[in-house]
Amino acid sequence: MRATRLWILCVLFSFSGILFSQDIENIAKEKPVTLHGNIGLDIMGYAVDGIPARQLPFSYIFSANATVSIYGFEFPFAFVFSDKQRSYAQSFDEFGISPKYKWITLHAGYRNVTFSNFTLAGHTFLGGGIELNPGIFRFGFVYGRFQRETSGSPVFETDPLPEFKRKGFAVKLGVGTENNFFDLIFLRIRDDSTSLHQPDTGAIRAPEQNVVAGINSRFTFFKKLVWEVEGAISLYTNNMWANPSLDSSTASIIRRMNKFLVINQSSEYYTAFRSSLKYKAKTWSLKLEYQRIDPNYRSMGAYFFNNDLENLTISPSFALFKKKLAISGSAGLQRDNLAGTKRATSLRTIGNVNVSCNPSSTFGVDASYGNYSIGQRDGRLPLNDTAKIHQINQNFSLMPRLLFFNSKKSHMIMLVYNLANFTDKNEFTSNAAAFNSQTAQLSYVLGLIKSKWSFSFGLTYFSVKTCLSNNISDGGTFGISKSFINDKISLTWNNSLMYSGQIQDKSWVWNSNINGNYKITKHHSIKLNLFFTGNYTNPGSQNPSFNESKGEIGYVYKF
Repeated sequence: MRATRLWILCVLFSFSGILFSQDIENIAKEKPVTLHGNIGLDIMGYAVDGIPARQLPFSYIFSANATVSIYGFEFPFAFVFSDKQRSYAQSFDEFGISPKYKWITLHAGYRNVTFSNFTLAGHTFLGGGIELNPGIFRFGFVYGRFQRETSGSPVFETDPLPEFKRKGFAVKLGVGTENNFFDLIFLRIRDDSTSLHQPDTGAIRAPEQNVVAGINSRFTFFKKLVWEVEGAISLYTNNMWANPSLDSSTASIIRRMNKFLVINQSSEYYTAFRSSLKYKAKTWSLKLEYQRIDPNYRSMGAYFFNNDLENLTISPSFALFKKKLAISGSAGLQRDNLAGTKRATSLRTIGNVNVSCNPSSTFGVDASYGNYSIGQRDGRLPLNDTAKIHQINQNFSLMPRLLFFNSKKSHMIMLVYNLANFTDKNEFTSNAAAFNSQTAQLSYVLGLIKSKWSFSFGLTYFSVKTCLSNNISDGGTFGISKSFINDKISLTWNNSLMYSGQIQDKSWVWNSNINGNYKITKHHSIKLNLFFTGNYTNPGSQNPSFNESKGEIGYVYKF
């Protein structure tokens, strides 16, 4: 077995070495070393009167982002250091680089890589890896620590137990290009049971292991039809210490497999599958997608999955009148309780439509509507009508706008309206669950092109109604901005004054902020941000009046 793995590695590196040798002459033509990026320092101050402080009176952040290029190989890195991280052993939390040259990418340090949505999907690890894409060859490999060991917390109930160090690898092998490819993916991540010593109380989680095998593919036909298929099977062992299930016919096979997979009484397997077919013409497109994810599907290479669901979605879109009118939408059906073990099965209907109309450069309007409903039917047990869920969530938005401009001035008038309405169709719970919110904002912006002045005015209305309260806010906004010295200096002052709260307990809220930027030279710049919030309640109010101020000054050096 070890000889086979060594032979495969030799073939892979020999193949990549032959292809890499073809680019040696091009490497010599690159600049030896280049460096670009930025370094920044931000200093923040805070003061409050009338309520307890919500942050420290003084704080700072020192950050840097840079990319070093050595003969065409790029080494990007970044770090952040602040006063809030002094309790950690390191001055910055995560550091990593992914140098890239043509079809070669290396990973080192803290990285997150995605091979497919159901296998390795963006989970941060500390380690290394390589991705090779010469021609139609697609290869990827990462190895590292996916979770550090922890001693647990006696304070936080959500994480009271120690955690093992979790290490593993993922490999991708495929052929194709960006538009046509087929990948095979394999992942194995497991807890290191030796990384923790069991405490005297015995309160410790059992070590776990996860093995995932999957495929990811995309095929394009006639440059218009795209077919995507993605699937995976996940073998999850919840307790590596559990006894294996052995009988005389399978004992020898399972013992050999357990050196790599660890299959025992706590092992379970789950599947996930997604496929879509999309046809895109010049003025219209149509997409059909099916997805099924087993209950409890999980992968140690990803943080979270919406599981126990099966859905079918159709998404059409088209453009009319020389693309002055665009309409798109989707409709779908979804259900859960795929294993039939839940008390009830939830059925969801999802639909939305978006319309954008732009008949001229002066006038345009966007509108959208969404309707999401959920209902239930009997699952493992009959449902009681008083607890049966039947709900409808509707959303509507409208945004008309007018724009007039010439060589001296520009005028823009815009209205934004949003409505959200939640309705419970169960007569026993409808009164307690009803919800309605409305937002309307009318704004006007005047721009003086030559003098580079800009003025904005607005009116705002907002309401939220529930069975317990009726909150209404209304007020106005005002802003002014100006650029100086060939745009080297820019200043902006924005204000909003709102009268908000419940009818019996309302207050005035004033928010004001000043933003300034000064580009001293090509490499040096300074920014200034000032924020003020004043909340003034009526006499007898349960909420106190207060003033809160924040300030931030920052320096950025670009190189």
